[in-house]
Amino acid sequence: MSEHMLHILGPARWDSVAAIVGDRSALESLHLALTNALGKGAGGAYLYSSDGEGFALAVALEEDMYAVHTAYSGEGKPRRSVRERVPMRGVANFQAAVSEAIEQRRLKQPWYRASALLESPPRATMES
Repeated sequence: MSEHMLHILGPARWDSVAAIVGDRSALESLHLALTNALGKGAGGAYLYSSDGEGFALAVALEEDMYAVHTAYSGEGKPRRSVRERVPMRGVANFQAAVSEAIEQRRLKQPWYRASALLESPPRATMES
């Protein structure tokens, strides 16, 4: 049975469908992150994909998205319209949302430290 698993499928083109699919606990974490973003400007969650890989999800509120860059997965050489002047990472609440997502990771993964991104998690020991 899945636990805290969420998949996010972004659109590849204007005519494709985006989707969020998750189990109850993952969607509840996403709901809390969205609620925090709406209330405080930033929210975050730590979730897993079905292959067991964890990921920190940052949720930032930007009241006016008109100037924010459109983001495409795997975009090579972006071509922006004149109005797209602000990268996603440049919105006011982005860093706070990333911090919240990292904090959620720390709470879910006690061995995780932001200063030790390249370290491996501690090995589980088998008791005989």
